[in-house]
Amino acid sequence: MKTLFLLQFASCLFMLVNAFIIGITRLQVRWVSRRYELSRWLVFAGIMGLAAQYFIQMRYGFRATGDDQGAVVNILIYTPCFTLISLAIYNIEATHARRRKMNLVCGGIYAAIVACFCIGYSQSGCLHIGAWRYAMLFLFVVSVVYCISSIVRELIKRRKLLENMTGGDLIPYVRYAQASMLILLLASLIMPFAIISTTLLYCVAPFALLSLLFFVLSFVALGNSYVPTEELLDTEEATTGPCATEQPDAMEGHCAASTPQPTSVPADAAAPEALLSDDRRRLIKERLDGWCAGLGYKDGTVNLLSLSHALHISRDELSRFFDQCLKTTFRIWLSDIRFCAAKKMMLEFPDYSNDVISSECGFSSRTHLYRIFKAREDCTPTAWREQQLAFRAEDGAVDAGGAA
Repeated sequence: MKTLFLLQFASCLFMLVNAFIIGITRLQVRWVSRRYELSRWLVFAGIMGLAAQYFIQMRYGFRATGDDQGAVVNILIYTPCFTLISLAIYNIEATHARRRKMNLVCGGIYAAIVACFCIGYSQSGCLHIGAWRYAMLFLFVVSVVYCISSIVRELIKRRKLLENMTGGDLIPYVRYAQASMLILLLASLIMPFAIISTTLLYCVAPFALLSLLFFVLSFVALGNSYVPTEELLDTEEATTGPCATEQPDAMEGHCAASTPQPTSVPADAAAPEALLSDDRRRLIKERLDGWCAGLGYKDGTVNLLSLSHALHISRDELSRFFDQCLKTTFRIWLSDIRFCAAKKMMLEFPDYSNDVISSECGFSSRTHLYRIFKAREDCTPTAWREQQLAFRAEDGAVDAGGAA
């Protein structure tokens, strides 16, 4: 049993270290987002709950006494901890209405688990609650399956939403999503066996701890480059309201006088397949050119929805303009604008570092700028700049020789 105690002690310390990492990195976020910060403290609470579980097991020796008692305590504590971490992941992905549904379902399942424990305890008078332990385990598995299925659906939706409507770096989010799925899948496979058998616990515990560490590091990395996109999640459909059915010219009237709402298209142009008129194409192009001239691309948080509000052009019209006129998407178009601006700034200000260039041109980080250059120029930003400056020097030498 000394080995079991050491494993529990190591796991408790491991959880405390991860909780400390989650808490202290609050001081290093680039943008403060209430949605992300809520998820942070949900993860923190879940990990602290796991640390408390290992401390309780060490202090009172439930698992050392027998698998039955240890399993009951595990289920009672693992379930809310797993739910808190799942809610933290889901909170970043889903809209408010769907988050509330998940809260109610998970709360109801845990209430049923507590009810099974209370019935079993009242009948046996101890933690050996017989068949009720398997009922608790079944409900725990139901909770895990529900959380994982809900999160997978939202991860897919969020990925598509970010690809279509944002222009930032998706790599941190992709890594976070992969880490989230890894910890959830491993938890679903490992935890039931670890709960039932102490012998299996020795085998699977290291994998569970490593997956949690991977998730924590990915979560922190996401926070360092997190761009608030709450309005995208809470406005997944086109903006509706009193101005939603007016003609484009009405922008100069009621809608323009009130809060800035994206103008909508005429009824005959509302279908996604409808072609934009020449007048609308010219208007949208003029406003996009003006937005670029005003260096709007430098805003690292800009997305299709915020751009539509800034231009007073509906999101649907902007999407169709990029598709029909530019044969591209918002993400690719914005990346091209920033890429050209970065190259221009590198040549005009050769002493500027890549950090300054990336920040001034709207890239979320230096690594984002690096990936763009590798994809389009097959070299690093520094190598491209040195190459261009060398070409300029050669051209200058040739011109000087010709003049002589």
